[in-house]
This record gives sequence, C-alpha cells and structure tokens, in this order.
Amino acid sequence: METKEQILNNALDMFAKSGYNAVSIRDIAKTVNIKESSIYYHFRNKHDILDSLVKKYESHIRELTNMLQTAMSDTNSMNSFSWDWLREYYFEQYLFDTFCNQMMRFMMIEQFHNEHMRMQYEHYLFELPRNIQTGAFMMLSQFGIMNEQQAEECGNDFFANMTTLTFKYLLNGELTKAKKDAFCEEAFAYINRMF
Repeated sequence: METKEQILNNALDMFAKSGYNAVSIRDIAKTVNIKESSIYYHFRNKHDILDSLVKKYESHIRELTNMLQTAMSDTNSMNSFSWDWLREYYFEQYLFDTFCNQMMRFMMIEQFHNEHMRMQYEHYLFELPRNIQTGAFMMLSQFGIMNEQQAEECGNDFFANMTTLTFKYLLNGELTKAKKDAFCEEAFAYINRMF
C-alpha cells in the first residue's frame, strides 16, 4: 500500500475512534511509521487529509449509487425483482465496507464539531439511504403490488428498520462478522415479514 493511502487509512481509523480534534499529524505519522515531515509531502495539513477522506467517500458513494440505480432499473417486472441489490450494494459495499463504516463513525462524532460534517452525516446516513430504499418500494408500486402511498409508507418503515439495525450492529463497537451476520438475519427476516 502506498504511503499516501496508509496515511489516509490510519488517519481515518483514529478519527473514527477519537474524533478529528483529538488526532495530531504526529499521531498519524507515528501509526504509519514515518516522520511527521513526510506527511507534508502528501498533504498540506490535517485538514487536507480530512478533505481527501471526504472526497474519497463521496466518490465511492456516487459509484455505488449509480451501480444500485442501474441494478434496480434493470428490473422490468415483478418476476425479475430481487433484493440481491440490497445485500450486494447497500450491505456489502457500503455498510460492511471498512472504509465506509469508519467514515460513518467519524461523521457521527464530528457532526457535533463541524457543520460540514453534520450535513454529510444527515445526507449519507439518512437522506440518501431513505431515498434509495423508498425508490425500491416505488418500483414495486409500478408493478401494481401496492399503490404509491403504500410504497412511501413501506419505504419509510423499511428505512427506519434498517437504520435501527445499522446503529445496533454496525456502528456500535467493533465491526465483526457476527454483527454483520446478525444484521443480515434481522434485515432479511424483516423483509420476509413484509412480503
């Protein structure tokens, strides 16, 4: 792994555990096992590291959203509808992804100290997932399974349940296989009850 990537990964790990203000350039350099001055070869300052992490996260989310929308739009009938997109894109490549998980944890901490991070927190942990999940139910309304009002209500209920499970299992303590499995079990049990 390149030094720049190591700096970003180690900085994010510390930011996600302690918050931005509690971590110094010296702390980051120590965990990467480089001189403090070497960080300035890759980044102007600590804020530049933060900006780089946010840009990387936003880019990752844009790619995932595009893939997810493509997967959902390929569904042209109820017979081809599947919840596989949920596991593949939303669970595996977002909620269970170490980088994304750490960014969510970091945003949870920083929302109290940084207005920009608070807006990121609201957008990426609440607005965007709700829109995507409600969109899936709106698609079901197009197949005549439910009307639009029911789709909106189901989407909101589904979002509330997924958010609760995310905070219960994935943003609470260490992210482990057992927690991921428990999350999936409860999430798909909820889906099966709905349908």
